[in-house]
Amino acid sequence: MIPRESEKADVILHAGQILTVGAGDSIEQAVAITGESVQAVGSDQEVLALAGPNTRTIDLRGRTVIPGIIDIHAHMDREGLKRIGPSLEGANSISGILAIIEQQVAQKRPGEWVVTMPVGDPPNYADVPASLREGRFPNRWDIDKVSPDNPVYIRGIWTPWNVPPSVAIANSLALQLAGIGRDTQAPDSSVTIERDDTGEPTGILVDTGRFPSLEFTLMKVVPRFTHQQRVTALKESMRLYNAVGTTGTYEGHGVAPEVLRAYKEVWDASEMTVRAHLVLSPAWESVAEAAQEMERWAHSASGRGFGDSMLHISGYYIHYGGSRYTASARTAELPFTGWAGFAQSYNPPGRFRRLVKLAAQHKLRVNTIVADCLDEVLEVFQDVHREIPINNERWMIGHVVETSTEQLELIRDLGLIVETIPLTHLWLRGRRFVDEPEAADQAVAHRDYLDQGVRFGLGTDNKPYSPFPTIWAAVVRQERTTKKMVGPKQCLTRIEALKAITMGGAYFCFEEDRRGSLETGKLADLAVLSDDYLAVPEDEIPGLHSVLTMVGGQVVHSSGDL
Repeated sequence: MIPRESEKADVILHAGQILTVGAGDSIEQAVAITGESVQAVGSDQEVLALAGPNTRTIDLRGRTVIPGIIDIHAHMDREGLKRIGPSLEGANSISGILAIIEQQVAQKRPGEWVVTMPVGDPPNYADVPASLREGRFPNRWDIDKVSPDNPVYIRGIWTPWNVPPSVAIANSLALQLAGIGRDTQAPDSSVTIERDDTGEPTGILVDTGRFPSLEFTLMKVVPRFTHQQRVTALKESMRLYNAVGTTGTYEGHGVAPEVLRAYKEVWDASEMTVRAHLVLSPAWESVAEAAQEMERWAHSASGRGFGDSMLHISGYYIHYGGSRYTASARTAELPFTGWAGFAQSYNPPGRFRRLVKLAAQHKLRVNTIVADCLDEVLEVFQDVHREIPINNERWMIGHVVETSTEQLELIRDLGLIVETIPLTHLWLRGRRFVDEPEAADQAVAHRDYLDQGVRFGLGTDNKPYSPFPTIWAAVVRQERTTKKMVGPKQCLTRIEALKAITMGGAYFCFEEDRRGSLETGKLADLAVLSDDYLAVPEDEIPGLHSVLTMVGGQVVHSSGDL
């Protein structure tokens, strides 16, 4: 039967390998798109029959097509911000660092700040200062040699990129402007002002806090990200995420008002190219304030939330525990949130319980991180569930590491969804699991999740932003320093890992019926990959990227290879 003209496709991609991630995980040759949706998937013969005189046909020449990636812990706003400050990447000596700073000083007027990214190589800035030829960080006097008249600040790492400590470095003029001298005391035991033998600050500032506080306390004089920088950076972030096949994000750690404002401005301008599902990051300072704010947001952020297919908002991130000092220091400088993009709170057990119950009463989905407090959080969620059922609300627990069979049963029964960051917990920080095989078998236990019917997805945590190192970590479970596999029985197949970061992500967004797989009627979000995902050697998976990315049938990235 010849299709009517109204049934002709707008775009057809053919002669490829289409990983549908749909029912039966079928692999097809072609996909047809009409408007923003998939019209058909199937053989070349079947799909090309939908071509008309105005149909754009793309010969894939055997390339692999996957559904658009949905990164459920993206921190997408950060990536563009990293390009605002000059990078020290590749500088493996103090002289190399100073050469970069000297170049920056040459572009400034006397008195203007030079602020760089951290010492080391992104995304993890690991193994410093040992990786420097001198085996030490540069100090204020080193930097003064190339910048006597400009304040210089080398940012410390945002500690979730690696592990504490975060080491920042200021030259003499920057210390002077910050008011840091011989008599300056550290604001907290987590912060160290390094000094020489005479008691003079060396310019090296060490922060061991889980979330660094230096730029909120001692170094608050350092220039901060402006609103326009955040808007520009967000657009750049979307471009970069599209280039690796990411078409959607879920920000379960929450976004603060300054980040939400940037998203809204990009959305207003119709410049969104990544579908963003945002969770609110609260700035309340008491349970009473929380009750008032939840009342204000309940009509819109409850349940599945509100918004359109490009920008959606639902629920709250509610932190369990935390540091009273860090929360106080960072909250004092709101709306500024620095690298975080979220507000930091301190919620001891009793307060956390009251906040969670309030959220349940207002039907606001709760998101929280449980890397070191899973038992405590599950107990609270179970108690709330007995009074106010939450098993259909898809509350999210993030950074899940070790889980027992009993915990997984409870997670499933409560309808919780699990977010894992396998690259962080297995590769970057998985050294202890090498010597503890029993713990390794319970860490990031993807196979157990599948066997017990626990819903889960994969997140990058923006380190790096490409989803393919994360997918690789879920498949091979290799630890960074020893190259050994940790918990081999928990390995996912390539298709299972792909499904976790596509359909798994869609489930987080309540959109499993609209996206996450390439099936008739779903949104045409897809990526054409640089190589065959199913066939490349395992160690080449991290380097995969997209040569063509579509969101709703519209091209948002093209390398020109097709």
